[in-house]
Amino acid sequence: MGIVKPAEAEDTEKLVRSSSSIGTILNLLLQDRRTLAGVLSWVGIGVLVSFVVIAIFAYPLAPYDPQRIFLTPPNQPPSLQHLMGTDDLGRDLFSRMLYGARTSLEIMTIGVFLALAIGFPIGLVSGYLGGKLDRVLVLVMDSVYAFPGLLLAAMVALFLGKGVFNVGIAITVIYVPTYFRVTRNQTLSVREETYVDAARALGAGNWTVIWSYIAYNVLISIPVVFSLSAADAILTAAGLSFLGLGLERPTPDWGLDLSDAQKFLTSGVWWSSFFPGVMIIILTVGLSFLGEGLNDIVNPLLRKERA
Repeated sequence: MGIVKPAEAEDTEKLVRSSSSIGTILNLLLQDRRTLAGVLSWVGIGVLVSFVVIAIFAYPLAPYDPQRIFLTPPNQPPSLQHLMGTDDLGRDLFSRMLYGARTSLEIMTIGVFLALAIGFPIGLVSGYLGGKLDRVLVLVMDSVYAFPGLLLAAMVALFLGKGVFNVGIAITVIYVPTYFRVTRNQTLSVREETYVDAARALGAGNWTVIWSYIAYNVLISIPVVFSLSAADAILTAAGLSFLGLGLERPTPDWGLDLSDAQKFLTSGVWWSSFFPGVMIIILTVGLSFLGEGLNDIVNPLLRKERA
């Protein structure tokens, strides 16, 4: 009857784990480094690492306290003393951009990691068990997913109030359905594989099958979703601050600085809105490059087309 021996099942499990590890993605990145997808991925990694370094070392890199108000006239153009000029209160924009990177990455980290921690396990359970639980969860997640992201985040932020953690929670709410849907769809496919049937035949329970056999195989698609949702999270956080629903002044934040600077555009003060916008664009585009590149590299169908 073709009974699977324990040793064969163990070998299968090891194969699944090794093929689904982060190390596999790194190997693919190294193999495809000369392709367009590889170049995009490495550019995105470089941008992300650069901003992480800026966020960590903002204190020694910034020439001034980001909240220090200089007694010189406000809205000074870029100069040797103030590389990016000053804002309407006389604060150094270069220092605020560096500290703003820390603020943006903190919000992104809270929002995206919490969404992953909630959406991934729920998607696994829903996709594997199915039944009424699956139908209810799909209905709830699809209802949340139908809302425009910024509008839903604004409603949550309005309810919770301002602050880094509250904005992170608002972003979490809009990205949980994304991780749920991706994980569930992958689980529906993986649960029909032969090694999953073998695990069941050996008497493995539902939780053992989910976490020891399915989760590792589904996890390989998460870095792609993570990168793209992180890029969108940066835009959402900036949008909330721009609308006055994000952080409290005088916290250094790109969206907040952009909101304060918009009223001076007609006066020829371009630098106070230009530099926050450029920082948002660079980080967002870098994360988007990473996500799109990883998608092309990890997706077996796209790899086959390139071959």
